[in-house]
Amino acid sequence: MMKDEVKDILYHLYMTARGNLQRLMPKEVRIVTILLTIEDPEQLMCGLKDAFTPGDELEGKDFDNLYTTPEKLHTWIKAVVNAYHFSREGTLVKEARDLMNPTIIQKMEKMEKLIRDNFM
Repeated sequence: MMKDEVKDILYHLYMTARGNLQRLMPKEVRIVTILLTIEDPEQLMCGLKDAFTPGDELEGKDFDNLYTTPEKLHTWIKAVVNAYHFSREGTLVKEARDLMNPTIIQKMEKMEKLIRDNFM
């Protein structure tokens, strides 16, 4: 009986810590991670418009109405893409370089171009 209680407590602590760590992440990074899951170009454009539309910044289990400016989001995306390209030249440690997925980088390059062409 005590082992089950310990499992429940540890699971609760893990989920709480995980949620707190996600809230510490910059909002631009959270927005990019959400936008990367969108496959349809029209939905991506709607997602970008929503990301740049000011509103109430509500955070919680059911809400995530974060917004940013096109310039800030473009800066974050460009930094990640540049870090990926520079890592090929040996500036990043091999372990960190292996964490960057080329398909994600391609999506981010397309998103960067969309932001530059339509919002800046």
